[in-house]
Amino acid sequence: MSDQVAALILGVVQGLTEFLPVSSTAHLILVSDAFKLDPDKFGLSFDVALHLGTALAVLLYFASTWVGLVADVLRGRWRLPLVVIVGTIPAAIAGVLFETAVSTTLRSAVYIAIGLLVGSAIFVLAERLGARRRRLGSLTLLDAVVIGAAQAIALVPGISRSGITISAGLFRGLERGDATRFAFLLATPVILGAGAKTLLDARKLSGLTAELDVVAIGFAVSFVSGLAAVAFMVRYLRTHSLNVFVLYRVVLAIVILVALALGAI
Repeated sequence: MSDQVAALILGVVQGLTEFLPVSSTAHLILVSDAFKLDPDKFGLSFDVALHLGTALAVLLYFASTWVGLVADVLRGRWRLPLVVIVGTIPAAIAGVLFETAVSTTLRSAVYIAIGLLVGSAIFVLAERLGARRRRLGSLTLLDAVVIGAAQAIALVPGISRSGITISAGLFRGLERGDATRFAFLLATPVILGAGAKTLLDARKLSGLTAELDVVAIGFAVSFVSGLAAVAFMVRYLRTHSLNVFVLYRVVLAIVILVALALGAI
């Protein structure tokens, strides 16, 4: 397999699974291991490209919402912008405190399988117990803290940032569509922050420009597939539940556990 084809595959995986509630981290780890990708070719610069591609996708899709939030700040209307800011803080703190554990120990296949199963159980409970009566404008700072804390848990591979934050929104009584929109609003600064952090970690500047075609493919494909995934999720969850994704996650977890038992991975 050529580097360009591998970059295309990883770009699609990142773009789709960043916003579908199936865990992008888990899928990137599994795909990278399956194709035995060279970390020197798909390292920090490529990770930055993938993060920036998906961040641009969600920024573009919610551009009018972000413009509205900025306008609210300029007019002194801080309530909703403050809710978004507060909701972002827990994931930022957790990322700093638990970066080492997340990037090493928790990246093993068994933890991914556990994360997939635990996340699925949370999705099912959220669908069953959520009142789904509140709208985005009713969010409080307490809601932001709870949903933001859920987003922090998504650092564990297999959980899914979008899935856990949407579920937290459902637990707080939000309509599924508004829970989805708020989940993606909270995800935007986190994805941008992850990209910026990775960029700062790239100590060899030559590595930032190495394999430029591979980096460009990863960025472009993650942007296009990410934009498609966001648009799909926003529309799909207006009238459908998370249950179809639960089925996929459980099947994937079983496949991983069976592969582990057989020594295949």
